[in-house]
Amino acid sequence: MADQDRFARALLALARGLGRVARERARESDVTPQQAETLQLIAERGSLSTSTLATLLGIDPSTASRNLSGLERTGLIARQKGSDDGRQTDVRLTPRGRRAAVSVGTGANSAFGSLLEKVPRAERARVIDALETMAKVVESGDSD
Repeated sequence: MADQDRFARALLALARGLGRVARERARESDVTPQQAETLQLIAERGSLSTSTLATLLGIDPSTASRNLSGLERTGLIARQKGSDDGRQTDVRLTPRGRRAAVSVGTGANSAFGSLLEKVPRAERARVIDALETMAKVVESGDSD
């Protein structure tokens, strides 16, 4: 149980710290942290349906739709009816949205690079390996 407690405390501290970094980088790009994450997902994966985006973000489809409405109003994304299913809406970045996604990504790389510099050089590969393993676990949904 001691390992689980240590692990939980470390993850919670990491989550708080990453949340702070996300809020700072979003502020610099004039978007909310969730909008920044949305822009980056669309940039990474290309055109996505609203429901797929909601699933990837771990939010309700109605929340995703409201989030997208704000991005659409500011000209960062465009929505269109899905080609396969008329009930589905596909989302893509506009040229302005691509620039914003690059800006958010550059800010994240810079912020995370600064964090990595604080990890002793001899431990960096081990830390990166552990983070990649955790990312796979979290992305696969095997958190129980």
